[in-house]
Amino acid sequence: MTTQQQPPTEEGLKQLLHAKDYAAALMVTERLLTRNAKDERLLLMLGRLYELIESSMDPQALYTRVVDEVPCAYNTHLMLGRYYDSRKNVEGAFKHYVFALRTANGEGFWLNRESTAPWAHALVARAIDYAEQHRRDVMGGWINDLEKEFGADEIERVSKGIRMYSGEIPKVYEDPRQQPGFLYIPGLPAKPVFDRSDLDFIDYYESQFETIKSELDALISQNIHIENYRDEDKHGLTEGGDWDAKFFYRHGQRYDDTHSQCPKTSEVLSNLPLVHINDHSPEVCFSVLQPGAHLLPHRGITNSRSVLHMGLQIPPNCALNVVDIEQLNWQPGKVFAFDDNYLHEAWNRSDESRYVLLADIWNPFLRDSEKAAISKFVETVGILNRKYPAQPISAI
Repeated sequence: MTTQQQPPTEEGLKQLLHAKDYAAALMVTERLLTRNAKDERLLLMLGRLYELIESSMDPQALYTRVVDEVPCAYNTHLMLGRYYDSRKNVEGAFKHYVFALRTANGEGFWLNRESTAPWAHALVARAIDYAEQHRRDVMGGWINDLEKEFGADEIERVSKGIRMYSGEIPKVYEDPRQQPGFLYIPGLPAKPVFDRSDLDFIDYYESQFETIKSELDALISQNIHIENYRDEDKHGLTEGGDWDAKFFYRHGQRYDDTHSQCPKTSEVLSNLPLVHINDHSPEVCFSVLQPGAHLLPHRGITNSRSVLHMGLQIPPNCALNVVDIEQLNWQPGKVFAFDDNYLHEAWNRSDESRYVLLADIWNPFLRDSEKAAISKFVETVGILNRKYPAQPISAI
């Protein structure tokens, strides 16, 4: 039986070290760390093993085998990233650096100097700088491509927003209370709640209330299945009752059954400026706030999008509160749109369910060229994040 097939033990590790079989010792150490990731002796031993290995061989094949067999071995991913870094292999270095940073952060390591083994301080700092610079370089190329396609002047605000996102320039908000979790487009009017005059479709939309309400009533009478808005909401965002939904779109995916069940509402929605971005948006749904539910204060992800509400079935003592700015009270057949990057909460303090039609729409102050550029950018970021699943956020 080979060393890799045997259950790793500390006694076996001692024997390998005594025999100076450092390659096998590295594999065993990484396997032992999967049982106890905080074993300081093993973490310190890794630093010495890497020194011994790199002084006696080209480590690429060994490091590759280790991360193949122990995928969560973030320390060896770090060393493999450094290997590719030293050989100007940008994709290889970026891939392993990002994986190492993501995995270590998820385990509670490399968040600061105290959570990083001394031998790894400089290496982790290099990985962070490298990964962030590479992302800035990549996004700089995207900006150039977008400006060629849409015109630099036309998408100046979008280009600046992407540079803020990449960290090339600092984020400066028009209103410091407005803090998107993902993408901020500077230069747009800072409006917590949009004026009716900002929404050129609002009269048409409100005129469709009876049509939409009748299809909602049919769903309710048929006891059509609804789902929790997000599974994690049951454990974090909501208190006192559930937040449920019947989706027309979610993360950009079309729910054909809902469109078939509510064909007239589907037609109305097709005439709204919904944010269609592949695999991302819109989210459109009959939003159901159950009795006693409280959506705790939270924020959205980008000011390029606004959230449109149409009141449908509204019991008393329900409200959406834009914290320290304005309390909005839903009314049947009435529509408003707000910037959900302002801290906001909602509640249903009645003993009946509250129904609203929610829809993600474009910020009404964006030009068509900006919408197209943002769509391309978000889709491309999605591809990058699927390839390299997380952006490093720690700092040494």
